[in-house]
Amino acid sequence: MKLRVVVVDIDGCLTPGEAQPWDFDVLRFIAGLNQRARAGDAPFAITLCTGRQQPYVEAMMQAIDGYLPAIYENGGGLYFPKPYRFQEHPAITRETRQQLADMRRVLQRELVERNLAQFQPGKELSLTLFPTQGNFSLSKIAERARDVLHDQLNGFELYASVSSVEILPPGIDKGAGVEWLAREIELPLSQFGGIGDAPADLTFLKRVACSAAPANATDDVKANVQYTSPYENGRGVRDILELWLKNL
Repeated sequence: MKLRVVVVDIDGCLTPGEAQPWDFDVLRFIAGLNQRARAGDAPFAITLCTGRQQPYVEAMMQAIDGYLPAIYENGGGLYFPKPYRFQEHPAITRETRQQLADMRRVLQRELVERNLAQFQPGKELSLTLFPTQGNFSLSKIAERARDVLHDQLNGFELYASVSSVEILPPGIDKGAGVEWLAREIELPLSQFGGIGDAPADLTFLKRVACSAAPANATDDVKANVQYTSPYENGRGVRDILELWLKNL
């Protein structure tokens, strides 16, 4: 099987998660692979598929010397290093943005101002909520958000992830993002590999030809990928990439 592109989640894969230190040895290893791939000396390049907001993705792409487009906000947008630009998924409409703004106002009043949750700043195409000082569990935040939004969701997906509560517009998830990326760079998904750790990653892990997870992945992810590394986070990603370099 020939791999040309590997898409990697950030939190729980390249890094241990929010507010955790980067493993610079792993980032340097991936940057070296991207430099070799650009020169034609490595079989595949690495890019990102994450729920993180665009500015963070741009910084991470600089750290790994990524040159392919990267998926941010769970498939809501693509960041293109060269030429430098940002593109929103066609499913994001003016009406979608208005619905997001309306939901943000309700959640601000009902959860944030009551010190039950906080928004992750910088999101423009989705909404992410984190617990505030352990006052509420993720499941309770998700339940409360559904209650206060009532019929405003209108096809939006709301779910509790490993560390946050996510609200995504209709037609937006990481799987749709990877399909969009494949169209943009004109490569079939049969030439893609994917590395993820959380249930939301299954939407793209099930679409690519080769799938893998670090040791810290959730059980349902481990049950649905072809290989689980014995190592966690960045070390696991490096182990997976070295395995694919050797065998594919």
